[in-house]
Amino acid sequence: MMKSARNYLLLLLALTTLAASGLAWIEYQDLARLRAELLDPAERADMQKRLADAQKRVRDLEDQLVAARGRGGPDQREDAETRPDEQNRWAGRRGGFMTMMNDPKIQKLMAIQQKGQLDAHYAALFKSLNLSPQQLDQFKNLLVQKQQALMDAMAAAREQGINPRGDPVAFNQAISDAQAAVDAQIQSALGDAGFSQYQQYVQTLPDRNTVTQLQQALSYTSTPLSDDQASQMIQLLANTAVQRGGNGTAGTGAGAIGALFGGGNQAAQIGQEAITQSSGILSGPQLQALQQLQIQQQTQRQIQQAMRQAGPPPPPPGG
Repeated sequence: MMKSARNYLLLLLALTTLAASGLAWIEYQDLARLRAELLDPAERADMQKRLADAQKRVRDLEDQLVAARGRGGPDQREDAETRPDEQNRWAGRRGGFMTMMNDPKIQKLMAIQQKGQLDAHYAALFKSLNLSPQQLDQFKNLLVQKQQALMDAMAAAREQGINPRGDPVAFNQAISDAQAAVDAQIQSALGDAGFSQYQQYVQTLPDRNTVTQLQQALSYTSTPLSDDQASQMIQLLANTAVQRGGNGTAGTGAGAIGALFGGGNQAAQIGQEAITQSSGILSGPQLQALQQLQIQQQTQRQIQQAMRQAGPPPPPPGG
């Protein structure tokens, strides 16, 4: 009876996920029929936002279904495999999604969206490189190409059965190979010194994101973080970095995915060594804010671990 209840819950989650994914796919189809060149700037911005939201919903729903099937155990997975109609429908939706993503109009919209997001995380680099308007535009276009190369590599790896969790080495190599040509173009555009600066900047994006969080937490207090303190804290977090994903090469590997998708939302974990050494940089109230941010990170990790260990939900009463 318990097995039956779990199977029922898994099937309910799958159907709910497929229904929601279908709504997202319908929204995608509506967007694909629009002609971007006929839209005014306000309508284009609205379309780009809808596109990003729908894309995120599809990814989240896919991950939820895969995770639910993975937790269900051998019996549940076997039951899922015996439902060819469901698999065919899912494969059809996924095939349609990939076809839509290869649509030149959608690719053009995504390129516009990605280019517009660069300033949020690369503004400091753009300023320090001191490029001409033409050089800056070229650099931004290359960064967008690098994001597109990453997406293409991920799609190709999935088609070849390369799982980033099951075979991270092969996955990272596929990413590196796909982006090598764009890296060479960036190096040619920036020169050796500029390219080295770019590499160092990408490697410290998680550290910069954590310092940005600290800046925001202190921005409305009587002890805001100065630019000089922010620079010192970025370097301190980089020097005391807790082990994180990636292969240590700027712009390649799984660790660079966060830096390229969504502008780099990864945050460096604050270790005890960073807390100790930051006492020479931060004032008392600032140090307290950093400690509070560390507690928030630890709490988030504990919640994520608890969710992973929870497994499938319990059967309903009487199930």
